[in-house]
Amino acid sequence: MKITEAPECPHCGVKMKKCEPPPINYGDGLGWCTPYMYICFNDECKLYVNGWANLKNNYNKTASYRCMCYPDNGVFDAMCVFSPDGMTGQIIEE
Repeated sequence: MKITEAPECPHCGVKMKKCEPPPINYGDGLGWCTPYMYICFNDECKLYVNGWANLKNNYNKTASYRCMCYPDNGVFDAMCVFSPDGMTGQIIEE
């Protein structure tokens, strides 16, 4: 199901923001396969808040997650961020 408007985050209900994919690809190096995605930037989102402790306790990493949504199929996923400012420079203003 193609998404044409910013969806609400399933973890906190806040409207997500349209963003360009990160310029650096992690993992398989194949890229994000989309010209944009939607990301939740609510710093009170449970996924984001709980992600800091989860990644520190289980992997000894200072990072968290932000909820993301692929516009071509409406699939929600988690994106790793390494600071509260992570991905904020990729926001596309409508």
